[in-house]
Amino acid sequence: MRTISKDKYIIAGIITLGIFLLGLFLGLAIEGKRVNYIESVSRKQNLEFSSLQLQYAFIDQLSQEKNCLAVQKTFEQNINSLESTRIRLENFDRDATLNKNELDILKNEYVLAQIRYWLLAERTKDLCGSDIVNVLYFFSDESECPDCDKQAFVLTYLKKRFKDKLLIFSFDSKFEQEPMISLLKNTYGIGKFPTIVAEGKPKSGFQAKEVILKEICPYYREKPEDCIQNGSPS
Repeated sequence: MRTISKDKYIIAGIITLGIFLLGLFLGLAIEGKRVNYIESVSRKQNLEFSSLQLQYAFIDQLSQEKNCLAVQKTFEQNINSLESTRIRLENFDRDATLNKNELDILKNEYVLAQIRYWLLAERTKDLCGSDIVNVLYFFSDESECPDCDKQAFVLTYLKKRFKDKLLIFSFDSKFEQEPMISLLKNTYGIGKFPTIVAEGKPKSGFQAKEVILKEICPYYREKPEDCIQNGSPS
């Protein structure tokens, strides 16, 4: 009886170990696919950005503003791609337990990609008179910023409402591996979180939807529906 009981324990242990190893290898495979996907998207974004830089250099040199429509369309498509990558990167950050070095590298690349697109958006407005508003959003962890999740929810709602007329670039204030984060924080005097910067004007603390609308709506030449309904000033 003791031998049978011992054999059962051994078999149970082998099965448990097998399940554990299977789960571990499956997790590694999923992590690897996530990293490969985001790296692929990042490389694609870099190529698209280089293409846009050449298009704008061409416009600057020849003063051919008529090319703006095509450039704007490409830019908007790339912004949508950037937003999709942001969501996937957030999910990766929330679920990942391995490959933290790779995750930090991807975060760094994403921060730089956002800054490049933000600067390009400003250039688009200067060259083509694009009717868009840029918002920078600085957040922190829950201990330092209990309202950050709530602020992110409001910004996500506004992004869905305004679509490509509102560009929101989010920055993790704790990610100090990238010096640009500190530079942006110092530039806008950011010391509390959440903080939004609408067209260069920072506002610290949680901002309700109505407050943000009052900040961004005056910058639109053609008022979006939400601005009209909110009665925002022209």
